[in-house]
Amino acid sequence: MVAARYLNFTKAGAELNVSASAVSHQMRQLEEYFGMHLFQREAGKLKLTDEGRFLFERLDLPFQDISRAAKQMRAMHSRKSVNLMCRPFFSSFWLAPRLSGLWARHPNLELNLIHKAQIDHSELALVDLAVIWSREDVSDLHVHRLLDGMLTPVMSRSLAEKQGIPSNPADLERFVLLHEDNHTNWSAWLEKAGVPNLKPAGSLRVDDTNVRLQHVLAGQGIMLSDPHLLAGLIANGTLIRPFSHFLSGYSYSLVWPLNRQHDKRTQNVINWLLEEGSKSTASQVET
Repeated sequence: MVAARYLNFTKAGAELNVSASAVSHQMRQLEEYFGMHLFQREAGKLKLTDEGRFLFERLDLPFQDISRAAKQMRAMHSRKSVNLMCRPFFSSFWLAPRLSGLWARHPNLELNLIHKAQIDHSELALVDLAVIWSREDVSDLHVHRLLDGMLTPVMSRSLAEKQGIPSNPADLERFVLLHEDNHTNWSAWLEKAGVPNLKPAGSLRVDDTNVRLQHVLAGQGIMLSDPHLLAGLIANGTLIRPFSHFLSGYSYSLVWPLNRQHDKRTQNVINWLLEEGSKSTASQVET
């Protein structure tokens, strides 16, 4: 794959830490295996044959995925780093703005962030810690609540200027509602707001919360989100929270397996996260 990407055996050899002749030899063996030419030379330059291009286009991305997975696995098991798995949205709007405080307290600490939109419990064995978003009690993990979550509609200032701010939940019929991978949360919110049979002007499913927020910022619809994570955008007027109705019972919780023993580096991260979570909880009560 490297030789096909560079179309130069010397550059491929440099990346693989072998000689150009070794790459050429391996290519000849591969061509003998398939019984066809994969490369050809034209005007002194290396080109893929149609068969070579067919093979490269179908195998390059899977091999890159394997390489990334191997690098991530090595990073996750590095003795120097603390591996924290969390949702990208939480990382962007809660964790990232606070990380300078962690570095100030522990300047030599190496944190390896692994982002997953949906975190399966089986994956927690691969990392030191995880922050999950859930409404459920988790019995097979150590669970420490970082902050209470809620879901309420948010819209952009640009959409409000174009279509107005809905004055009551029934007004949402004039808007496009942006959903996660299903309509569950919007259905629950609309029922709680007293309009369970509302028919919006349109619906759009976007399974990534960060991407869904970009659609909102572009004025393409209204999403449900936690106003505490978006407090900065609401405070500066970029986003508007039109209603007081919200779904409760959600939380962001720091978790790890019951049998996990932590080293000092990991315990430092735990202590810092819980401290920041306490500050956030106090801020929630004030607002």
